[in-house]
Amino acid sequence: MQESDNFIAEQLLLMCAGAISDSLSTDIAIEYSKNTLLNEMPDEPQWVDGSGLSRYNLFTPRSVVWLWERLLKDYGKERLLPLLATSGVNGTLKNYYKAEVPYIFGKTGTLSNNHSLSGYLITKSGRMLIFSLMNNNYPTQSYPIKKKMEKILWQVRENY
Repeated sequence: MQESDNFIAEQLLLMCAGAISDSLSTDIAIEYSKNTLLNEMPDEPQWVDGSGLSRYNLFTPRSVVWLWERLLKDYGKERLLPLLATSGVNGTLKNYYKAEVPYIFGKTGTLSNNHSLSGYLITKSGRMLIFSLMNNNYPTQSYPIKKKMEKILWQVRENY
């Protein structure tokens, strides 16, 4: 997940549909996932594709945090963190959140006038926090938004 590939994400969803049914339909995989894997999610998602490029995909920050909690519980940080973009090191976080020791591990999502970041933050005291920041409908480029998010997350890192 360090580098996003929306085409592969869509193909994986189709392959999941093929594994649980006799059809390659994203709708089948999405409904199955919502009813079994995500049935305890706090807010029901509106989910229409696997690529993440549709503006009709709607997940709340609370549900995204729930998903990160679930992944951590099911797979553990030793297995999960190396898969994620890492602050100042690789992926979409390579040029942001730089520190001597990386402290953000997560996933970004960007469409025009929308930018999100969620994942894990390791504080200076060693605590692991789960977060989800979503910004939408801003009338500017994403760079100033990313810099403000960086400032907020740095403050959390330093003070918790």
